[in-house]
Amino acid sequence: MLLAAASSADRILAHEVWIEPNTTHLPEGEQLLADLRIGDMFKGDHLIYIPQQTERLFVLTGAGSFDLEPRIGSRPVVTVPPERLAGLSGEVVVYQSANSYIHYGSKGKFFRFAEKKGVPDVRQTHEDRQLPQSGFVERYKRFAKASISIGPDRHAASQQVNDRAVGMELEFVSLAKTNLPDGRTAFEVQLLYQGNVLPAALVTLVSRDPEGPVTTLQHTTDRQGAVRLMAHPGHCTCLITLR
Repeated sequence: MLLAAASSADRILAHEVWIEPNTTHLPEGEQLLADLRIGDMFKGDHLIYIPQQTERLFVLTGAGSFDLEPRIGSRPVVTVPPERLAGLSGEVVVYQSANSYIHYGSKGKFFRFAEKKGVPDVRQTHEDRQLPQSGFVERYKRFAKASISIGPDRHAASQQVNDRAVGMELEFVSLAKTNLPDGRTAFEVQLLYQGNVLPAALVTLVSRDPEGPVTTLQHTTDRQGAVRLMAHPGHCTCLITLR
């Protein structure tokens, strides 16, 4: 399960960023490798590590966390040697970007993208704030997590989820993970904004079949900011929202 979110001054996101590990279940004694990617519908570019564009990059475990410090220009961005994973049953890789900016020549493209991503009030908000009709700038950040299990319990009915809130402005927190007899995996995920649950938020589930096709399904968080969803066996699954 890959989790991606973005927070911006005007709640708009140009492209999603996600952490793409080489595997979501890591056998004991192997190193973890994961790319940082940017794009849409699981298509996009591999990013290299640039410190000035990265505010946080670390691994969250059941016992704590440790920072990652890749070399400048590294790809993949995430490389964790086996000795740092010894004794762990699962981990979450966490990424937070620095501020980025987009300059808009006109409001049309801005509005269309915002409405597509579930921000229907963007036109009225833009007018209420008396923002310019053209030549305005959007500031945003990207946040991403990737949940990875470690060790022999790949097919256990229930698996421990070592995720928790880490203080990002906008973030998903995985609450539960259950492997079902038919091969699917049930997830419960909570969405937080500035440390508080975020109800009635649009969340898009993007799923890539092993054969290549990509599908999307939209969900809305409940009063506790939670969504419950299914991931199919062999699929790469990403949950996306913005604020």
